[in-house]
Amino acid sequence: MIRKIRNSLPAKVFLMTAVLMAACCSITYFCITQFAPYIYTHDFSTIDEELPYFVEDISHFTKEEALFVIEDYCNQIVEKNDDEFVFHLFQSNSEELKQFSKNDTSQWCRLTFSDSIDEYVVFFSKNTEKESQVVEALQKAIPVLSVVIIVVSIIAAFFYTIYMTTPIKKISRISKQMAALDFNGLCTVRRTDEIGVLADSLNDLSRKLSSALSELQSANQKLQADIDMERQLERQRVEFFSAASHELKTPITIIKGQLQGMLYQVGRYKDRETYLAQSLEVTDNLEKMVQELLTISRLDTPGYAFNPSHIHFDKLIKDRLAANEDLFMQHELTVEKDISSEVSISGDLQLLQKVVDNLLGNAAAYSPAGERITVKVWWADEKAHLTIENTGVHIPDEDIPKLFEAFYRVDQSRNRQTGGTGLGLYIVKTILDLHGAAIKIENTAQGVMVSVQF
Repeated sequence: MIRKIRNSLPAKVFLMTAVLMAACCSITYFCITQFAPYIYTHDFSTIDEELPYFVEDISHFTKEEALFVIEDYCNQIVEKNDDEFVFHLFQSNSEELKQFSKNDTSQWCRLTFSDSIDEYVVFFSKNTEKESQVVEALQKAIPVLSVVIIVVSIIAAFFYTIYMTTPIKKISRISKQMAALDFNGLCTVRRTDEIGVLADSLNDLSRKLSSALSELQSANQKLQADIDMERQLERQRVEFFSAASHELKTPITIIKGQLQGMLYQVGRYKDRETYLAQSLEVTDNLEKMVQELLTISRLDTPGYAFNPSHIHFDKLIKDRLAANEDLFMQHELTVEKDISSEVSISGDLQLLQKVVDNLLGNAAAYSPAGERITVKVWWADEKAHLTIENTGVHIPDEDIPKLFEAFYRVDQSRNRQTGGTGLGLYIVKTILDLHGAAIKIENTAQGVMVSVQF
């Protein structure tokens, strides 16, 4: 704890400021006591005027008589000038005169007494003892001045420390937040000096780093999403080719077995006509599957772009219903139509024809004989809507989300009988995704409904 306080900036600034202020006050006091001379309030001009007359008067007295007169005169001068001057009487040849400078004394007057031929020098000088009294007074004030110096130094250091370290502590706190990647705080230091400039620069840096970090996070999230998508697509491709290999292997194995049986005339395969027709049917299904695989490969090619054009959607549906009329008759199905006129969309005509054909083909293939197919087309909310409902059949709810997966079949044996490849709805979903359209399959009270919205 002591080390922490010792290492803190406020404590260092406080101690340094207090010590410096105390040192400055002490040095100032020392200079005053040592070098500041006493400033006298009187000068020698008055004495210089009176002294010659005084000397002339006492020259008529004997030396003994003159001493009393001189003493009385000196007392008057002392009282009149606040004891600032001292009277001196020396013989003119005295060596003691050399210690005085005429610049620091009054006028020097020569004096002889009536009873003596000796010549004396008379003058006044400044009272040096009074100068020492000033120093003594200052020395007596040392205890009080020491307390005052310490108190003033502590108070001044305290407020100076607050003024200097408060913004620095704020800047330090904000910098720690920035180091922890927290850019929400701002340094509220309202100063125009270098500390204020530093705080403003730190705030600008915080905002820029926050913006850069947000952009980097967004870019990382987008990159992660792209990586996840790429992994998902790669997994789907692997699963697709694995399923495609399996699906292609089955008809090839069937054809190979039938051909070998007919070639060697094994058992029932002696009836070549029957099994040649079956082989041809399997070959047709294989060809259809290969074509659909080629279609998927073309649609999944990176950078693939179709050529959109203006399409009368209502006319397209009517044309495809007419093209599949024989198919409906073969399955003994009734078709009901509710198609609004003037329903237009933008898209690739050939791809959309394949979508409609696949949906109508599925409805016909999986509906029992004697059931009904209802086709509706209308325009609402600035969008084209298509629904195809086939009655007499339902799909398990758990299988509906998987219908658009490649090679997925609800009932493997039943789909083999219908001749489906398991790629029809996968192709439909891929084409509709290219057009930005949505598709949904759901069970209804009568059967199954496919809804498409452009």
